[in-house]
Amino acid sequence: MRALVCAATFLLTGTLSAPAAPGTDVGRWLADVDAVRLAFPEAIIAARATHVAGGAIAGSADFDVYRKAGGRVLLVFRGGKNGGRKVLTVGEKMWLIVPGARNPVPISANQRLLGGASFGDVARLSFAQDFTPILRGTESVEGRPCHVVELTAKSARAPYPRVTLWLDQAERLPRQALFYLPSGKAVRRVNFTRFLTTLGKRVVGEMEIRELLGRESSAVTRLEYRDYRPAKIDDKIFTPEGARGL
Repeated sequence: MRALVCAATFLLTGTLSAPAAPGTDVGRWLADVDAVRLAFPEAIIAARATHVAGGAIAGSADFDVYRKAGGRVLLVFRGGKNGGRKVLTVGEKMWLIVPGARNPVPISANQRLLGGASFGDVARLSFAQDFTPILRGTESVEGRPCHVVELTAKSARAPYPRVTLWLDQAERLPRQALFYLPSGKAVRRVNFTRFLTTLGKRVVGEMEIRELLGRESSAVTRLEYRDYRPAKIDDKIFTPEGARGL
């Protein structure tokens, strides 16, 4: 787990067209994007992270995501040497909980889950709540015409002050996102590669994350969301003491 945490959510090309016409509800679009990522107010999601480097699998991790409205998320690792370890998120606070350890360890959203995927990618990013949008124009992503939306973080404490998001014009689904450091450099690209339909709702089935700087720039981390189960989740598991007992 130390390697997952310590080792380890997008490139803008072409010419942007004019800003959106008055009355365009870009904020509503962002809410729709969050809806395919956070489809149910309470859910348990079976997930897998796979790190691919040099065309070969360099590591993987299976985990369940317990998620409830109010910024509460609990990741529970299943199997392997990390089995039983947990990551708890409540608002902007995050802790690593290790079986047998006396106290939970505070961590940040930018600390790595695996490869280019951070805990924040899985746990807490909300485009509609965390960013202010401006529609910049249109571009194509893998042959799909997309709106290009520039996002500025509302909080100075946000891990990424700026994001560029590409939204499919026909389906209003996220196709690509580019994350920037405070220096202005693009640091991470995410491609949303597959969507599922669960209980009549479109949800993200898979996304690929690529680091754009440093030695990990040639590697890809794939996050697969394999099963969504709407569920009534007890509030007490979203405390360090309650999570430990799950």
